[in-house]
Amino acid sequence: MKIEDFNQRVRDSILVADGAMGSLLYEFVGPQRCVDELNTLDPEAVFHVHQRYLEAGAQIIETNTFGANRHKLGQFGMADRVAELNHRGVKIAREAREAAKHEVLIAGSIGPLGIVQHVRELPEDQIFAIFKEQAGALEERGVDFFILETFSDIEELLRAIDAIRSFSRLPIVAQMTYSDEGTTFGGTRPQDAWEKLKDKNIQSIGANCTIGPQLLLPILRELAASTSLPLCAMPNAGFPKRVGDRTVYPRSSPEYFALFAQEASELGARLIGGCCGTTPEHIRAIAEAVKKIRPAAEGGATAAKARSIEVFEPAERVRRIATREPDSKLWRKIQEQKFVVSVEIDPPKGVTVERIVEQTGRVIASGEVDAIDINSGTLARVGMDALVLAGALEAHGFETIPHLTTRDANIIGLQAMLLGAWAVGGVRNVLAITGDPPSLGDHPETSGVYEVDSIGLVKVLARLNQGTDWAGKSLGGATNFTIGVAVNPVAEDIDDELRRFEEKIEAGAHFAMTQPIFDPEHWNAFLKRMGGKSPVPVMVGLWPLTSYKQALRLNNEVPGIVIPEATLREMEKAGDAARDRGFVLARKMLDWARTARSYGIAGAYLIPPFKRYEEILELFR
Repeated sequence: MKIEDFNQRVRDSILVADGAMGSLLYEFVGPQRCVDELNTLDPEAVFHVHQRYLEAGAQIIETNTFGANRHKLGQFGMADRVAELNHRGVKIAREAREAAKHEVLIAGSIGPLGIVQHVRELPEDQIFAIFKEQAGALEERGVDFFILETFSDIEELLRAIDAIRSFSRLPIVAQMTYSDEGTTFGGTRPQDAWEKLKDKNIQSIGANCTIGPQLLLPILRELAASTSLPLCAMPNAGFPKRVGDRTVYPRSSPEYFALFAQEASELGARLIGGCCGTTPEHIRAIAEAVKKIRPAAEGGATAAKARSIEVFEPAERVRRIATREPDSKLWRKIQEQKFVVSVEIDPPKGVTVERIVEQTGRVIASGEVDAIDINSGTLARVGMDALVLAGALEAHGFETIPHLTTRDANIIGLQAMLLGAWAVGGVRNVLAITGDPPSLGDHPETSGVYEVDSIGLVKVLARLNQGTDWAGKSLGGATNFTIGVAVNPVAEDIDDELRRFEEKIEAGAHFAMTQPIFDPEHWNAFLKRMGGKSPVPVMVGLWPLTSYKQALRLNNEVPGIVIPEATLREMEKAGDAARDRGFVLARKMLDWARTARSYGIAGAYLIPPFKRYEEILELFR
């Protein structure tokens, strides 16, 4: 379809699009590991969904290809089936069109690659290639235009558009998804999205998914005030709830959607349909409503016997608290150029904290240690929650740096835990890490959550520090965490480690903690690759070795740890005195760290041997 033909159609009429695909397929065939795979496993079910929407009056049907890109399909071992599943999706839609009684356009549905934090782990050229591959397959089989939908990251949407425009001249409809606060989950408002998109060759801009009709209207109003492009509107039926193993949407009445269609058209919407939870009955109501609407010459519309529903004014822009210096004692000491020391502990396996409190109390009482950093599910094994344990230690006056992984909770849970740790537990420092996968631990049958990685977790923390949650909602106050991140100077892929370190800093990290290192040259070499200076203060990890066999195992079996050959030889040569020698070597590393401020070293964290925490104090003798 030529762009000028598409433009003419949306100028002269309001086109009715279809509604939800996944929820109807669930009704027909039950739960599936991958809805896009039904294009080959049960094409009749997909055809039937298209047919029901066409019978309801839809003039646009979307291909069942929302997640049919290499990145998402690869999670199911189907990365090599991109062309097959997209071709089949278009073929089914074309067959449905051929059986329709009215003219139908086929929209090639393309969704995001995944939650933004995972996407940004991919190089831009790879993101570009993934979108180009899927779009190429869709165009090859004959879609009329592309619909990019449910994007929450404006940068990812821009890459998708660029990928399509690198080879195609088909029309593009670009939709983002917004929260009830009027922003995407990446913090973008509608008018900000338009500022980014206005120089791109797109034919319609709009919003879909996440929110229902009432909350989508202010989004359309803000877009209408920013652009003269035709708008596209595809709301959910409303907010879902979990019932058993199903996600169930409210029974929004078709009449409610008819009223929405009227309001949306008056704001300039020229493509109107539905998203999650909507049914052919909703689309039939929209189709009947738009028959009575005559598009006006300049974007709006007129309707006979217009009725109105409440329209909320656009949400006020999120007011974020200005960036502040963290207020933890640890951070103040770092800023005062004091060398800080932390001792790492593992949470107890059981239900008592008395022994941990007693041990850490003796460590802190030495006067040599400033804080206790607390592992979180090391090797994916169950132990007391690090944030909760940190709260218990803070109650005794011990400053803590709990580790927080993204393995065990989704974004909602992570934020809830952090708010509680700040307000109730008194926690002021957090080390953001991705966490070991469950396959390493005692429960390999479980699945990690990993909605975000450590970079995403830093962004979550930074948002909380600005007084908003991840969705942009005001918290009525703000945390002020000192945000720590991990960095590995001896990573196998140093370039990738540097890239991720830079992204963590950009996301809002205040300081870093290295993997344990056993030679100053490991840090110096990494610093040289970085450009000679660390952008944030660094606490270097030091681990007193206790035997040659331990050193050999760490060097060969533990990812991210490299022990120099010279150190291995020293430990082997020491024989029965290996433990003493290990502490001598660690003491030398600690002495080096104290003099390495010009190399970005602001402190050290110490790993006690075999959880005998008081023994680490031998390094100060």
